[in-house]
Amino acid sequence: MASAERYAIHQDFEKFPVMNFRFNSVVIGFFNLLLRVTRLFRTRSRTVTNTRHTIPAQGGGRFEVRVFTPQGVKADAPALIYYHGGAFAMTFGSIHLDNAERYAESTGCVTVFVCYRLALKHPFPHGFNDAYAALQWVVGNAGKLGVDTTRIAVGGDSAGGALAAGVAQRARDEGLVNLCGQMLIYPVLDSRCNTASAREFVDVPVFSAVSNRRMWEMYLRDYGTDATPPYAAPGLGDVNKLPPAYIETAEFDPLRDEGLAYAGALAAAGNAAQLNETSGTIHGYDGVAKNETAVASMHKRIEFLRSVFA
Repeated sequence: MASAERYAIHQDFEKFPVMNFRFNSVVIGFFNLLLRVTRLFRTRSRTVTNTRHTIPAQGGGRFEVRVFTPQGVKADAPALIYYHGGAFAMTFGSIHLDNAERYAESTGCVTVFVCYRLALKHPFPHGFNDAYAALQWVVGNAGKLGVDTTRIAVGGDSAGGALAAGVAQRARDEGLVNLCGQMLIYPVLDSRCNTASAREFVDVPVFSAVSNRRMWEMYLRDYGTDATPPYAAPGLGDVNKLPPAYIETAEFDPLRDEGLAYAGALAAAGNAAQLNETSGTIHGYDGVAKNETAVASMHKRIEFLRSVFA
């Protein structure tokens, strides 16, 4: 039975294919090529400047960040450090850059977009260390960037949500900075893949439960199956004394239940947690930017950022 017949998926998403990703160089290389092509044809905002910076990576190597700064921004602006999705292995597409500009334009923040090293060649903890190094770089260069260190938030979609949540936990543990917020969009959070949605949704469009299990096997391939390393799966981490959170879930997404569980755990621990449960949606649904639910969710994200930056 087709997934559209089994699940009440919105018509804007029901024709997307079920993709059980294999994490090898041929498959991931093909998708990365397509994503890079989308970036060639995007229309850049005329009201946001884009600069690139290279940061040394822990253990050698380097990675890039792109800094989106809205025109006329005042000194001591808030900042959003953003980590893109892509199952830890895929690069970013035009939609990620469009959204980064949108967050900067709509909230007056400096958006730091992190091009962390990808897990097909650099499994955990390399990409995560890059994610944390980007936060350290922003804190260390706040004066040059015009950033107020009391108003720094982290955010990310999918695997980027895992990086953002993990960075928030590590920043708290190491006392690097008091983040003002964390924006987690259909985040990856639980390496056990044992929630109801992570078991059931083997045939939903775009990102299935099968792909989810394979992603974790690829990402944590340097570790045993007995214990998940700290910060890799934030849903298994310490949720005490974390910054206010916005968590967005998609109804027909294998990651749905871990997002709901994390929102509940944050609230139970006394943290502020805003939950946006979208209906009729699939993982990555906001790629259809004009869909009414995607439009509403974008407004909610911007409202959350404005509230924590205020």
